[in-house]
Amino acid sequence: MRRTALIIVGVAGGLVALVLIAVAIAVATVDVNSFAGPLAARVSAATGRPFKIGGPLSLHVSLEPTLRADNVTLGNASWGQGPNMLSVGRLEAQVALLPLLHRRFEIVRVTLIDPVITLETDKNGRANWAFGESSATAAPPPAATAAAPALGVGEVEIRNGTLDYRDGATGKVTPVTIEALTLHTRDANAPITGEFRGTIDGVPVAVKGNFGSRAALTAQQWPWPIDVKGEVAGRNATLATKLTAAQGTTRLDDLALVLGDLTLQGTLAVDRSGARPRYVVDLSMPRFAPEALALPAIATGKGAPQKPATASRHVVPDQPLPLGALREVDAEGHVAIGTLALAHGQSLQHVDLRFRLNGGRLDITELKADGLGGTIVAHGTVQARDAGAVTLDLHVEGRDLALKPVLALVGSARDVSGGKTRVTIDAKATGASPHDWASTLDGTVVVLVGPAQLHNAAASSATLDKVGEAVNPFRKGQSATDLRCAVVRLPVHDGVARVERTIAAETAELGVSASGTVDFRNETLDLSLRPQVRQGIPINVTGLADVVRVRGPFDNPQLSVDPVKSAESVARIGAAIGTGGWSLLGEALFDTTAAADSPCAIAMGAKPASAQASQGAGKKAPVPAELGKALGKLFGR
Repeated sequence: MRRTALIIVGVAGGLVALVLIAVAIAVATVDVNSFAGPLAARVSAATGRPFKIGGPLSLHVSLEPTLRADNVTLGNASWGQGPNMLSVGRLEAQVALLPLLHRRFEIVRVTLIDPVITLETDKNGRANWAFGESSATAAPPPAATAAAPALGVGEVEIRNGTLDYRDGATGKVTPVTIEALTLHTRDANAPITGEFRGTIDGVPVAVKGNFGSRAALTAQQWPWPIDVKGEVAGRNATLATKLTAAQGTTRLDDLALVLGDLTLQGTLAVDRSGARPRYVVDLSMPRFAPEALALPAIATGKGAPQKPATASRHVVPDQPLPLGALREVDAEGHVAIGTLALAHGQSLQHVDLRFRLNGGRLDITELKADGLGGTIVAHGTVQARDAGAVTLDLHVEGRDLALKPVLALVGSARDVSGGKTRVTIDAKATGASPHDWASTLDGTVVVLVGPAQLHNAAASSATLDKVGEAVNPFRKGQSATDLRCAVVRLPVHDGVARVERTIAAETAELGVSASGTVDFRNETLDLSLRPQVRQGIPINVTGLADVVRVRGPFDNPQLSVDPVKSAESVARIGAAIGTGGWSLLGEALFDTTAAADSPCAIAMGAKPASAQASQGAGKKAPVPAELGKALGKLFGR
């Protein structure tokens, strides 16, 4: 048995040796450089582009014979930005062993080392990798075509390459560095497997994929399956879809994309038959947070890191947004998000967006969401203009919201019970950044808050708490403030809101009205808050300020008491106490006509009752006797 095995091995080894000898003899009698012309002619005929081999060909004989060539180039489309679509420092082609006995080269593997690849489209969407355009320099002579051998490549490998993709519609260039790329298939009808490692637009990518067959792709047998898994920017990533490309439209059906915490499903289609690409989307996401799209700082095409963005000096960001791209494409569709994460831990649920983009005009036809304790609906338009600026015309309405999450959303988290809130925003603005929009804002912002209980925070540095301590002398002795209502109504013109008692709040003990300005252009405010103590309420006179000023930048406003107004109040109170005129003291503390006004009602546009009374007898209502007695007890008289 052992002898038989040795014989078999010996015979096999002899056959291999004979084959290698035969191949060596065949190669020795053939000048491989004689194939350079026919090979180049065949590639030129297949692509319609000039194909050149700058260096000599060499063949290294082994069990895997390899044909090598230096300085290989493939010409670009006639409309392309550069002369070549492909330049290769060295090309290695592994050839089938047995066909060499018949002096035929059958390429089974091609390796491109140090290639420079340029992929681009023109303004009409034509791609330079779509071969077949005629060229006098590219068309080979008929004789050369007839002599060219057939080519069949089962595997392609790229090492240490660079690729630039230029979008002819937008002019954007996306750089790609290729550390390693392989595409492999057993034959034309077998599935393709691939692997990529490198960077795309500065983002590190390492993925493996399975695809449909080369024959199906060539014959346009749709749909063509795509299944990719790996890492993008250090995050787990998967992509599965079915590709269809016909009649100028590319569709991705059964799309399932996962990138870290981002999961997206649906369909995406791109129609390039018109003047601009037109996208049609129907996508859904279980959860979306803006930070899910954040990627590492990218590098420029030459490898140098980009200059970091300058920090904004404004509360409202002044970094321009790339909304000028709205002019480059058309789109329509539907996006559904299960949970949309907002600032400070807040979120919206069941977000449903329908939109249409045409000629740079984005129409938000419908936006609905649940969250912040209620519902939010919105619609509007975004019109892209020259120089990257846009014009906004938006309507947003929040219904039955809860005060606690609304305050948390704007960075003023506090313990609140109740407080049904309604928010209405009708606004128009122009600019390239959120700060530009705030600076040019025209419209009205209205916030209405119903009864609520605000649990008072001890020694808080928050601006809202500071204001409460300044205008509410009862606050320090209370664990909570019972809010009856609050109103913020800001009529804004050219980025400035001029407040005339259109900010107000009421508790059981007092009401507060504000007047002044809120300037979104330089992000400052200057408001005078006037507290109004209600009748029959015991009060610590020393804790009462007639006017409180809130002024300064949005991010650090300062509070102060108007010394002149407060001094006048103290003088009136002191005179009343000194003469024992408790009725006079009541009049000093309470304007009984003004006390009939509701600050919230006035803030909403109601005519003050005090103004109506002044048109009558002009006399103040008498201070009730019970009030005088209460004040007497308060001051020990």
